[in-house]
Amino acid sequence: MFLGHLLPFFNNSGVLLTKARRTLRNNREPFAITVGGSTIYVLTMPKDVAEAYRNTTSLSFDIFVQVMMRNLGSSAQSVKAMFSPMPTEKDGFPNPHEKPLGRLARELHTTQLYPGEHLSILDDKFIESFGDQLDLEKMAETNYAARDEKGGVTVPLLKWSSDVFTRAGQVAYFGDLLGVIDPNLTWTFLEFDDLSWQVLFQYPRIVSRRMHAARERLTVALEKYFSVPAEDRGEQAWFTHAMEHEMRTVGISTHDIATMMTTIYWGINTNTRKASFWMLAYLIENPQLLARIRRETEPAFTAGALSVDYLKDSCPLLDDVWNETLRHSAYSASVRHITEDTVIGGKTLRKGNRLMIPYRQLHFDEGVFGEDAQNFEPARFEKNPKLLRSASWRPFGGGITMCPGRYVAKESVAIFIAIALRRFDMEFVKGQVFPQGAEGTPVLGIMNIQDGQDPLVKITPRQS
Repeated sequence: MFLGHLLPFFNNSGVLLTKARRTLRNNREPFAITVGGSTIYVLTMPKDVAEAYRNTTSLSFDIFVQVMMRNLGSSAQSVKAMFSPMPTEKDGFPNPHEKPLGRLARELHTTQLYPGEHLSILDDKFIESFGDQLDLEKMAETNYAARDEKGGVTVPLLKWSSDVFTRAGQVAYFGDLLGVIDPNLTWTFLEFDDLSWQVLFQYPRIVSRRMHAARERLTVALEKYFSVPAEDRGEQAWFTHAMEHEMRTVGISTHDIATMMTTIYWGINTNTRKASFWMLAYLIENPQLLARIRRETEPAFTAGALSVDYLKDSCPLLDDVWNETLRHSAYSASVRHITEDTVIGGKTLRKGNRLMIPYRQLHFDEGVFGEDAQNFEPARFEKNPKLLRSASWRPFGGGITMCPGRYVAKESVAIFIAIALRRFDMEFVKGQVFPQGAEGTPVLGIMNIQDGQDPLVKITPRQS
């Protein structure tokens, strides 16, 4: 087998792509790399990226999704059912254009996750869950917290935010029953998520047994959940019920429903836990910025109740910190399969190969974000609001595959930050080093930290 750029790509794809771009005099024209004998075309110029997102004929996202489904254990029958046209006359969610469920699912996601009644219900669930979990006595009872003699606790920041967000996301979508079925499911998910890059790299099962074992435990719990009659499950998100109904309509088995919903569980929790970690880490690293965010978000609380509308509409600095956190931590890439020879940026992309759009290459373009693009500087968005409309701003992808979860991600993290800063004082334990991102590890959105770098944070009751 011809390895080509295989080893440097696996070691650190970001460094490899930057080196390749600079070798081409930084002109940001499309270029190709060879990974394991396969050609991958790379786009880093905003106008080329926009052109690729507009192309829904010769650049296919469906093929990527189908490969992912098979890698995650979906049967051939269920993959076929998901991508076969559905009739317009059917029960459940309207489908006037006979879309296959694999595409109609996006409309179910947007119904749940775009601003409106269903998103507001999720916000309320996050407020309730965070309000319960962000309690020092409960935090002290976890197996990763050390109690402080002054009434506080010390926690590893990523482990803490991951625990809190995964529990909250699980309850928001599946209610309390899933936690009753498997009380350790959140930790099973975190084990899977930390190894999920093996799914994206399509590692052979023989060298990815731990990842597959964790995924299978998730699927077993979800199969038990979906084997319980819907009316006996208690509360669940609108999407959970609607998606199950549509899958049963096209004849997908309970096991394959559980397999599919394992992917949904992954999508719900993989990015918010890491985004909240990075945002809080940047704030703790900069106490003056943290104090400004605390002052800005305090009026969102009235008689103890938190107004999400206030956080959305009246906290511009919170927005700027969120956007700068995404710019620094978004590490995913959009992938398309080329079904016909396609010309982009004056270059012919040959049929049968793959196209990749690495967002990080866009987000650190000094021609767009300034010579200080490597620095964490939220004020850049205040000084130049047009950055949010730039073709180089792609934290949630673009085109028909832009992430529908961008609203709930921002709102849930804002809720978490507002409650945590109102209740606690936080500081890094002396001697802790600010964590470095795991830039060599592929992710669905937000990058992880390097092994062994989860910083310890001292959390004490807020002194007014």
